[in-house]
Amino acid sequence: MIPADTPPMARIILKKGDFGSIMIQKIAELEGKSGISLGLAQKVLLAETGTVEQVLSILTGSKVTVKVGMQKENAKTITRQSLIVNDAGKVLIRAHSRILVCNLPAKVVSQIRRQELGIGTIIASSGLETFRKIVQVGYDPISKSVFRKYQIICRKKVAFVIMEELVGIEWTGWDLNPRPQQCQCRILPD
Repeated sequence: MIPADTPPMARIILKKGDFGSIMIQKIAELEGKSGISLGLAQKVLLAETGTVEQVLSILTGSKVTVKVGMQKENAKTITRQSLIVNDAGKVLIRAHSRILVCNLPAKVVSQIRRQELGIGTIIASSGLETFRKIVQVGYDPISKSVFRKYQIICRKKVAFVIMEELVGIEWTGWDLNPRPQQCQCRILPD
């Protein structure tokens, strides 16, 4: 049960045709509705449409790993809950995925069933051509985390529906010391 004084969850639905600068507008709208100020790293992770593990490694300056916590399967779908953690074991992202098995090659489904790698890594290593479509970004005031929901489309069909909560990343500002790494992320304490 949500306490009466808890603000409602803020969500922004992205409509067909929204991309590029429209995403910036949607993130600003989310910040306004939820009364939060997102850092650059959070904005990048909300808007990115590539491999999350790769972008997160660059933003944090550390190796990240996907740990599959739970995976269930029926005839049509695989549901998976996983964590993306840094090399110290700190949780950065919590992900909930629904995989539509019939829309994927058997080789990819086999790799997913092994629970050894993240979805982005499996897609990249298999050479599978995909398109990512962000359908929602939001803020949960209870967990104090921003999230995004997106689809990964393969062969013009939705193959994955993924919801990611950015639970361990916070923007700390620009580094004014002129080194190659100008943008820094900070891992939030437990």
